[in-house]
Amino acid sequence: MVLPNCSTTSPMVDTAVGTLLALECGLGLPGNAIALWTFFRLKVWKPYAVYLFSLVVADLLLTTCLPFYATFYLTHRDWGLDLDTCQVLLFLLSFSRVVGVAFLAAVALDRYLRVVHPRLKVNLLPLQATWGISILVWLLLGALTFHSQFISTPAWNAAKCTSFYPVAKTSGITWQEGFFLLQLLLPFGLVVFCNSGILRTLQRRLREPARQPQLQRAKVLVAVVLLLFMLCFLPSALTSILVHILRGLGHCGVLRVVVHMANIAGSLTYLHSVLSPVLYCFSNRAFTHSYRKVLHSMRGRSRTTRAPSIDKDSCS
Repeated sequence: MVLPNCSTTSPMVDTAVGTLLALECGLGLPGNAIALWTFFRLKVWKPYAVYLFSLVVADLLLTTCLPFYATFYLTHRDWGLDLDTCQVLLFLLSFSRVVGVAFLAAVALDRYLRVVHPRLKVNLLPLQATWGISILVWLLLGALTFHSQFISTPAWNAAKCTSFYPVAKTSGITWQEGFFLLQLLLPFGLVVFCNSGILRTLQRRLREPARQPQLQRAKVLVAVVLLLFMLCFLPSALTSILVHILRGLGHCGVLRVVVHMANIAGSLTYLHSVLSPVLYCFSNRAFTHSYRKVLHSMRGRSRTTRAPSIDKDSCS
């Protein structure tokens, strides 16, 4: 990622990135643990719940890896474990991130088809087929991540466990960089398209004053999803493109600044594991019930009422 004789390390940036990663872990771990607990209490499963379950598992896997990555940056990139552990960590970070993004897009696409095109036969897929699709997504993205991480990287500085990016100057964009940009930009376009169509459809259907709260709830959900993508992924995609451009021009001073920005923006891509519980809470009352129950328990007012089953219609 860097040019010869162009150091891009900064203790201040490393501390900032490590602190941000630690905060993301501290906030994301309990939220996703509560969400996972909600699924184990469900009596009725629907296709929408299957995609959300995969999203929760991916986010939980990501947050469990973040303490190691945060420690790495807080110790100024002093990796105290062996090389194999470093490779496994970077693979799990990349894999859980791309799976989380994919199922965010899958949730948006599923809601779009059921709200905008409710008569399509794809909406009648049995639950077993939904599980099969989810497993295929996990396997496919696992294979692509493995190829990107270990096979197609031309000069990955694995001995230092430093970065997701290759460290050597290359003449063109690598498979690893292309896969990274594709996993961010393609789902973002899909999410924007699906949620825009959902809002237009709901605005036509929910014109009665009594149904305005339902419309407002849908608008909030769309705003949360779009904010999630824009805040977490667009800065990293843009800075990655800038790094590639400047790496070819050879301006070391400017490249150093952009690389620092890319490191911070890259840590923001893991922030979606913190914000996803907000998505769960707005998308269904079962999650809202679980979060409220935990809060009341922490205040000494634990409730014993049974949580409702996930109902996709409550999201529209």
